[in-house]
Amino acid sequence: MTTPIPSRRTVLKGAAALSLSGAAGALVPALAQSPAAVPPPVPQASPPVTLTAAEGSLPELAGPGPLALFNGGLPGPVLRVKKGGALNVSLANGLKESVALTWQGVRLPAGSPALAAVAPGKSASLSLIPTDAGTYWYHATSPSLARRALAGALVVEEAGPPAYAADHLLFIQSFPPESGMPIFPVNGAISPTFQGPASGRARLRLVNATPLFLRLKIRGPASYAIAVDGQPVSEPFELKDGSIQIAPGGRVDVATTLDDADATIIEIETTQDPIRLAVVTPVGAGGTPPAGPPAPLPPNDLPAEIPLKDALRIELPIGDKPGAGAASLGTVKAGKSVVLTLVNSLDAPVSVYIAGHPVRLLDNVYDGWRPWWHDTVPVPSKSTVRVAFRAAQPGTWSIVGQRGGDGEIVVSKTYEVTA
Repeated sequence: MTTPIPSRRTVLKGAAALSLSGAAGALVPALAQSPAAVPPPVPQASPPVTLTAAEGSLPELAGPGPLALFNGGLPGPVLRVKKGGALNVSLANGLKESVALTWQGVRLPAGSPALAAVAPGKSASLSLIPTDAGTYWYHATSPSLARRALAGALVVEEAGPPAYAADHLLFIQSFPPESGMPIFPVNGAISPTFQGPASGRARLRLVNATPLFLRLKIRGPASYAIAVDGQPVSEPFELKDGSIQIAPGGRVDVATTLDDADATIIEIETTQDPIRLAVVTPVGAGGTPPAGPPAPLPPNDLPAEIPLKDALRIELPIGDKPGAGAASLGTVKAGKSVVLTLVNSLDAPVSVYIAGHPVRLLDNVYDGWRPWWHDTVPVPSKSTVRVAFRAAQPGTWSIVGQRGGDGEIVVSKTYEVTA
């Protein structure tokens, strides 16, 4: 699965600053206008997008079995909208079962039409206004349909000008072959090549749409995490040895530094040989690369504090019987804090998606939290993880845990927030 890596000197020798376009992404000129001189535009609705769910096949990537695909492609179309703008989607269901979408990580009001199921042979208009900029993804609520490739990415862009000249989405999927290692297409291709500014930085939006816990390594100059599960990191931090683990369903945005000649390689680390996911080739005249962490992305509207003194505390056991016990974990009033303890008794790690509210990971010894947000929480095998959030969105919200490796649902509960 490894292909030769081209050197910029052999592929783009003598290239000046180029204007590039294509499926792998584009370089755009840096904007130097003063925010005070040019006020940010009012977000507009994105052009309507049609998602048609239908049976298909891609034997070269996913083997001979049937798939459920959006618009016949792998993955589904990338949906893009500015923060605060309306995203309008027409969902046409050509399958023999109902289709409802999960907008993973997107804060939506309960009862939103975007969450409604569409019956076989029917169509519906879905509209949502994402309140948070960031990297998200949509997929069928049914785990079997989601595993059969009914999924795609949602990019909610910051209201102002782009923070990076090169901004690339890497939507990672996996399909088990007849034997040997799984196949890992990125944006529906094997080891695609992207481009970024020589001696500059590129933003990589990494989406783990597989049922596997992926340990990635970025081979190149320094890389920094700038967002986790769509939410900006207040202080971007350098990835030690270029490595980072992403839970199934999780996302990490990385600012990766490029040199002026050799390509940066993104790999999956395994117990055997690494698996190459993608390549980023530097383009344009080289210079002095940036040093130190990049500036933080603009923050989203999330609470600066989560008071824990009078928080509602709930324990959620994770085991082999997802339906065991009451379906609801309880009710909490909007404005009150919740501490959720995830107790994994399994021999496998579990990825827990908490809908409705981003959460903070708590320290296991005291109630201090780590300085980033999650909507998809990794819980190691035979381990306990505590998270906290401040209830804000009234409605009934789901908590779903998937076992790492096969994606089996091992916990499925709800919680209710009242006004």
